[in-house]
Amino acid sequence: MANLYNDELASTYDAMYQGFIDYTKEYKFYASLCARYNSKTILEIACGSGNLAKPFSQNFNSYTGLDLSDAMLNIAQKKHPMGTFLKGDMRDFKSNVFYDSILITGRSTSYLLSDVDVLNTLESVYNTLEPNGVFIFDFIDAERFLPFVKANKHITHKSEYMGKHYFRKSQWVQKTDSNLIDWNADYYSVKNNKNVFLGNDTSTFRCFSSKEILLFLSKKGLKVVELVNRKTYAFDTYVVVCKKI
Repeated sequence: MANLYNDELASTYDAMYQGFIDYTKEYKFYASLCARYNSKTILEIACGSGNLAKPFSQNFNSYTGLDLSDAMLNIAQKKHPMGTFLKGDMRDFKSNVFYDSILITGRSTSYLLSDVDVLNTLESVYNTLEPNGVFIFDFIDAERFLPFVKANKHITHKSEYMGKHYFRKSQWVQKTDSNLIDWNADYYSVKNNKNVFLGNDTSTFRCFSSKEILLFLSKKGLKVVELVNRKTYAFDTYVVVCKKI
């Protein structure tokens, strides 16, 4: 990922995604799952710019956000000065604190490009979960997304936030015989009816089949207790709720 989570585009990402996503609804969705399993302490992995931090902190006993990007963490801390945010890689983090709910939201599992990345992340999660805790994450469904990519190699997503207008022009290319997608995106704001180029980001991300996810989880001692089919502004996803076996 070249720029999206670095200083160059972090503030653009933060503004644009608040136009893409209703974070009040997003919070209610995840909070209801956590409450269903009597969660009190929350760790959000890949918390980004902290759009879920404040409501989780207000309504649960504790909340910690973990992210690899300094630029995103700086934005999150400014939004929620009393919040607890840590820098860390989901593939290799260790904690002396255990949580009864660990979340990976926003399809951030798509940046786990290799099987080793996935398994290392699940091991870190397993080692940080309380015995009766739940791990909740979403993933891009390959069976629906790959045909979509083939039919829509170019797509534009528009966003409005705080009276400002943005749009993102994306180009997707599937890598040969894989679930990996090369993504090139140009970001623009609209001012006085003119398009102002804000920056470019290139990255590779991964989509998964449900069978793959179930196999990864079983290898790391995690059992699925719920599988929720969920639409987002851009991708078809599943949200998985699992527990330690």
